[in-house]
Amino acid sequence: MVKHWKYPKDDDLVVTALRGLAASNPALTLIPSEKVVYNGKAASKVAIISGGGSGHEPLHAGFVGDNLLDAAVAGTIFASPSTKQIMAAVKATAEKEKGVIAVVKNYTGDVLHFGLVAERAKRDGYKVELVAVSDDVAVGRTQNEMVGRRGIAGTAVVHKTLGAASASKNATIEELAELGRSVNAALVTMGASLDRTTVPGREGGDEGETTGADTAELGLGIHNEPGEKLHPIPEATELVDLMYKRLLDKNDKERHYLDFDDNDDYVMLINNIGGTSSLELYALAHYAVSRVPLKKKPSRVYISDFVTSLSSPGFSITLFNLDKAGTNKYSKKDILEFLDAPTNAPGWKPKIYSDKEWQQPAEEVKESPVAHAEFPKSDVKIDGQQFAKNLQNAMKLLISKEPEITKYDTQVGDGDCGETLKAGAEAILAAIDSDKQFEDNLSDVVATVSAITEIVEDKMGGTSGGIYAIYLTSFAKNLKEEKAVNTQSVASAMSKALYDGLFKYTKARKGGRTLVDTLQPFVDTLVETGDVARSIEAARKSCENTAKLQAKFGRASYVNEEEFAGGVPDPGAVGLLAILEGFTGTN
Repeated sequence: MVKHWKYPKDDDLVVTALRGLAASNPALTLIPSEKVVYNGKAASKVAIISGGGSGHEPLHAGFVGDNLLDAAVAGTIFASPSTKQIMAAVKATAEKEKGVIAVVKNYTGDVLHFGLVAERAKRDGYKVELVAVSDDVAVGRTQNEMVGRRGIAGTAVVHKTLGAASASKNATIEELAELGRSVNAALVTMGASLDRTTVPGREGGDEGETTGADTAELGLGIHNEPGEKLHPIPEATELVDLMYKRLLDKNDKERHYLDFDDNDDYVMLINNIGGTSSLELYALAHYAVSRVPLKKKPSRVYISDFVTSLSSPGFSITLFNLDKAGTNKYSKKDILEFLDAPTNAPGWKPKIYSDKEWQQPAEEVKESPVAHAEFPKSDVKIDGQQFAKNLQNAMKLLISKEPEITKYDTQVGDGDCGETLKAGAEAILAAIDSDKQFEDNLSDVVATVSAITEIVEDKMGGTSGGIYAIYLTSFAKNLKEEKAVNTQSVASAMSKALYDGLFKYTKARKGGRTLVDTLQPFVDTLVETGDVARSIEAARKSCENTAKLQAKFGRASYVNEEEFAGGVPDPGAVGLLAILEGFTGTN
């Protein structure tokens, strides 16, 4: 269950949020008593207003601005605003002769309240038109016949088109109303979510309103209306294909109502319903773009949070057929210009690109510029077969220690140290067995260490991968300058790699409870004595001593000292000790 922050009991959360929004945009004027925000700097024109229940941010208030809405009316969470509130928006923005268009999502409360205001405003001498958005194909043709389809993410497209058309073309209210209804008729949207949402202030959420374990919902409404249960949760590609079947299948007479011809141009909108991470949203967008069953690529792709349901972990796909949206006055070229028109409304986040840029997008690079990078060569030769054997011993010992390292890191870190080290070790073992380039370089220690560095950086990642890569890169450089391989030259190269290399990029030192607690005493002792066994012993004692230390670096530094009760050594130090012991055969 999603938790919510606690707010003062006397505060109205919606008004408080609108005040925060207004603080971010100097063009916005707020009427707190009516929960209305409007563009106080708008030019004389047909006013475009909208509104509905709160909880769908940035809809509606986030879309108030130039080339978008002139005013937005906020109801309480998931509830329509009152006629009094709506009339305040009309009177704050509309000129009687030019008129006002009210854009509403096709829900009973919104249509009734805005409709009543429209009639009252007409009585008072205003020109008024109502445009209802009904793009949700989750609701079939015969379902809820008295109301029809719901309005969801496609509402943002109607807002942007009408807002820019009103601002730029000096259009009449009749022309704009025709455009709005035509745009709505050319929209289809389908959403999916992993769970329902919960409402701030309702302790425990809405009882019974959960999707269930390993279950998603297709066509879930933005007010927690139930959808079609999908169990188990399908793979993203399968889910996207199913959504397109609902959106475009001409054989589905119950749901489908928008035809696409092969030459039709269209816009795609990927909407975050509230709780989907940006990483996942862009991944889902890729599947949506790459798997769309239409001949053409989309003319525009918009990816953002347009119409949300508080924190619902879902997304929706909207297709807007430009060829089906035109009117006698407005062509699809005009509509694209309206969508491309710049705005200062904070909720409209897509960046503005020229039509030429959209028509000629940059292509993916098929091959990395470093795909055929050569490893540095040297005259520093070693027994390649013996080196490979020692390296294999080290990696196998490290892999065997993975459960122990993971256990320690679960107690004092984020639990991934063992798996990260294991991934690097397995990749190195695979390279020894099958990588011809790696095998060819085994006798050249500089080339071999450089190859290992590439593997570590590629397969390990994170902080530990970076530390190992920096150290090994510096070690290879310094060993190349030594021009020979013996205990003294290796010790010198390791010391320079530590003090002149790694220590330039991290403040970690012995006593800080990191892998340096193993590395530094090993290197120092090897330089001082030239004795590998004594160096391993010094590293082992220092590693064991980390169980008594409080961490100063990394995630473990945020763990309370009491968590270390019972003596938990540093996982990174344990991992490096396994590598040194395995390589030197001292385990």
